[in-house]
Amino acid sequence: MRYFFRTEYDGTRFCGWQNQPNGISVQQLIEEALTVVLRAPCPVVGAGRTDAGVHARGQGAHFDAPDSVDINTEKLTLSLNALLPPDIAVYGMVPVRPDFHARYSAVSRRYIYYFSDRKNPLNYKRVWMIYYPVDWERVASEVKHIVGRHDFTAFCSSGADSYDKECDVSSAALSCRENGVRVFTIEANRFIYKMVRSLVGTLVDIGRGRISAAMDAIIGSRDRNMVGETAPACGLVLEWVGYPPGESM
Repeated sequence: MRYFFRTEYDGTRFCGWQNQPNGISVQQLIEEALTVVLRAPCPVVGAGRTDAGVHARGQGAHFDAPDSVDINTEKLTLSLNALLPPDIAVYGMVPVRPDFHARYSAVSRRYIYYFSDRKNPLNYKRVWMIYYPVDWERVASEVKHIVGRHDFTAFCSSGADSYDKECDVSSAALSCRENGVRVFTIEANRFIYKMVRSLVGTLVDIGRGRISAAMDAIIGSRDRNMVGETAPACGLVLEWVGYPPGESM
């Protein structure tokens, strides 16, 4: 039987979501906990990979339980959360059809990036703290160019495992909270390797005057040399992975 669940984690100390030979991953610890509870090896498939230091609030995942095991999803969730460390939690576990796939059945991903233009110790390792002047009105005016179906080759770091660099961005917005933390939210059908962090870094470099080109020109260029620095991982959260109605929670 196949089961879907969501997971929330603080990615600070992990090498990322996916198993790696030289570090501890979120996937590894969830698989180990499942193996202990179900008493059988239990590979987990995630909706997407998050890099080292990136966090998640609504990552999607699935696993196949042995046919011999009778699962109560509420009890299994409690057992897993008891075994998992404080910086990882699972929730929303439900049975799904056999051909459901956490990655390929997903129709959207929403990321949120947090940054602050003042020192904010309570948000240490949760936001990108920026200590130089940024024209945030200019940044906000450039965000609209990201929305739509574009080839984001310019914003793809080396190491991407896909030749298709086209993504359909359904929404992108910049807002500011009362505590001075600025929030960049973006949702698309898919994202390529380090695309969100590259977009954020470029927007900030435009706002601070290091890049004179507009965002639409940079996107259209497909030239990595026109892009700004890659924003640090600490401010990025995989907020939600969307699925067709009725396919998951």
